[in-house]
Amino acid sequence: MDIRQEQTAFRNARPSRLGRGIERLTNPFGKAIASVVPNGMVESLVKALDTAAGAPAVANLRHDPSDIGAARQASEKIERAAKTINGATGAAAGFGGAISATLDLPASIGIALRSIRDIGRAYGFNGTGEAEKLFRLQVLELAALDDPELRADRIAAIERTIADDGSLRIVSGDAATPMVDAAIERISRAMAFVTFRRRLGMVVPIAGSAVGLIVNRSFQEDVAKAARFAFQERWLKTRP
Repeated sequence: MDIRQEQTAFRNARPSRLGRGIERLTNPFGKAIASVVPNGMVESLVKALDTAAGAPAVANLRHDPSDIGAARQASEKIERAAKTINGATGAAAGFGGAISATLDLPASIGIALRSIRDIGRAYGFNGTGEAEKLFRLQVLELAALDDPELRADRIAAIERTIADDGSLRIVSGDAATPMVDAAIERISRAMAFVTFRRRLGMVVPIAGSAVGLIVNRSFQEDVAKAARFAFQERWLKTRP
């Protein structure tokens, strides 16, 4: 598939059935739902965000990022590795029932952020700093949406973030903190709701193992698709 056609297809795609989006439902009750995991979820997101940049690669890459075909194949390799790793953690967590299922959520976020980072590297984007941090959060948030209008809004926000040369528009320190905090709050609400809605089957020992595997693999697939779209959009900007 032509990359530009693929970008258009992603913009027009319907969210996956196992998507993590709940913002339309939770906006009126955001504080109440977020309070289910108020500190732990936010802290795990911040910690995962800060540590993901230095964590080992999800998959080893040896390709030329300027070759879009090779870069896309590399991103698919990262996706497969993330799905395998997180599927295994989900299966193990589901086998243990409610307690272990709850503990699996921060692990899923950490793997997702590493996957986003590595997919960026696959396309030649190794940047650090506040703008890159916010960009990775925007990608994670996009993967967590299944409301079509909100999804379109977040895609547009990602596109506005990308400068004409594929770099990211500068985010000052004063502006970055509230933007990151706002993104984390939205993602926390989504993940809190997912804990009860999407992972309900994981609370049943043994049977929950299959649910954990399927949900985690689906989540990492959503993350990879969002990351591929975002970084391909940046890659295209670097070309005439």
